[in-house]
Amino acid sequence: MVDAARGKTVLRRIVPGDHAILRRWLRDPAVRAGIEDDSIDFTRMQETLALFETSDPYRDGGLGLLVERRGQPIGLIHFIWINWISRNAEAVVFVGPGEMRGSLAAAAVVEKVGYAAFRMLNLHKIYAFIYGHNSTSLSVFKRVMKEEACLRAYIKPESPGRHEDVHFFGMLAEEYHAKMQLMKGRF
Repeated sequence: MVDAARGKTVLRRIVPGDHAILRRWLRDPAVRAGIEDDSIDFTRMQETLALFETSDPYRDGGLGLLVERRGQPIGLIHFIWINWISRNAEAVVFVGPGEMRGSLAAAAVVEKVGYAAFRMLNLHKIYAFIYGHNSTSLSVFKRVMKEEACLRAYIKPESPGRHEDVHFFGMLAEEYHAKMQLMKGRF
């Protein structure tokens, strides 16, 4: 965790006081369009928020974390399907405030995914699925993770008559650590 007073980006567990902002973010059409996660149930918002708050990576294989910059919440990281034997997990990530999507704040949120996965949880690999229509997320993930597959015409979105690609991204712990070493050398 980094000092929030100095303008750094920090990770923390979700608390009841975060429910209002998370509820607002989860009602945002852009966030809803980018997430297909069985654990995020938009029709049962209170239960979903409670799940983020009480998630336990060792008991139920999930972990919800809030990302803050300068003391303001900017994103959510939700690890699901944590597999402790293979040491991997799916990461559901979103930047809450719309004006920060596609900015350096989005990159900071994605960087914190690696920090949480590889330094806090000691995972070997994380992966994420991004819908083809989500060009902003695709742009960010292509810079920080490797695209391992594109499932062409994989899902049928709410728009009738067409199917959409789903992109599969992955990152290994050693790739994350190498990127951090490279960044260290630049400063």
